[in-house]
Amino acid sequence: MSRPTPLRPGEPTPLRPGGPAPLRPGRPVHPDLRGRIPLLAAAYAVITRDAPGGREVLLQLREGTGFMDQWWACGAAGHVEDAQAPSVALAREVREELGVDVVSAHPLTTMQRGGLVGRREQRADFFFQVDAIEGEPRIVEPDKTADLRWWPLTELPDRVVPHERVVLEALAAQLTQGVPVPALIEHGFAQRLTLVAAIGANRAIGVDGGMPWHLPEDLRHFKEVTMGGVMVMGRRTWDSIGRALPGRRTVVITSDRSWSAPGAEVAHSLAEALLVAGDGEVFVVGGGEIYAQTIELASRLEITHVEVSPEAEVFFPEIDPEAWREVRRDEREGYTFVSYARVGEL
Repeated sequence: MSRPTPLRPGEPTPLRPGGPAPLRPGRPVHPDLRGRIPLLAAAYAVITRDAPGGREVLLQLREGTGFMDQWWACGAAGHVEDAQAPSVALAREVREELGVDVVSAHPLTTMQRGGLVGRREQRADFFFQVDAIEGEPRIVEPDKTADLRWWPLTELPDRVVPHERVVLEALAAQLTQGVPVPALIEHGFAQRLTLVAAIGANRAIGVDGGMPWHLPEDLRHFKEVTMGGVMVMGRRTWDSIGRALPGRRTVVITSDRSWSAPGAEVAHSLAEALLVAGDGEVFVVGGGEIYAQTIELASRLEITHVEVSPEAEVFFPEIDPEAWREVRRDEREGYTFVSYARVGEL
């Protein structure tokens, strides 16, 4: 095992060799993701120590930051500022957040991360394994950190910030199974959104906390489309359903930070929800505000067009014929199942 490289102020640490990053076949790029997208850089401190039960990692419980609060995260992290080297940013963040100095560390991996919300940005996350520090870590910023705790790498808490969990689990696999941590991890680029809704001729979707109609066949269609996937919904949509649906993960967006329910994974913004949902196809199933925030990001629409125009309080956004192309139609009595694909992604 190579010896950790001491960090010197102003001197970047060379990347060590690592295993190949898993590559995915190319997929069409959403029009809003084309062009020269700004790349934001951040440094992450994966601080570890030996313990009787095995290697442990220091994690902080985020609070008061406005993003991913009540999720466990790396001991310290922050943006690379003023064109600094990531190693300089690392040392600064560890000192500012934990009140200790980095004695030795080495680059662990680099993650390039994309996302659909904040679609005009992408991120480069530089993860360093910090092997030695001077001082005892403590909470220096209590307005941003609710707890600070050592966790066994093989027994991480349930709510670890998802992209950070990817790196921590890769490190655990390296230590326990000898599987090298990839030098580059690509994360978030495979996520695609599909909006699923039943809408009236006037685009109505909701009234009095529920749907303006009862169509058993549409409910069966909804189950068929979403089964085995990840659903993102607002709190009102969850309340109208009343429970977690079997065979699917459910991510619920709510501003109530005390809310929880069996079977629901909780997020407090759309950006958080999509980060929690992960790579692959994500089904957005309501309500109106979340549809409005995601239709410009979606790759596919699964719409049940109902041939009535009821009084309603909630409406689906306009389906722009220049942006969407019909690829499948299944006509029934009083309603039609239609699949749309975004123009340019066919």
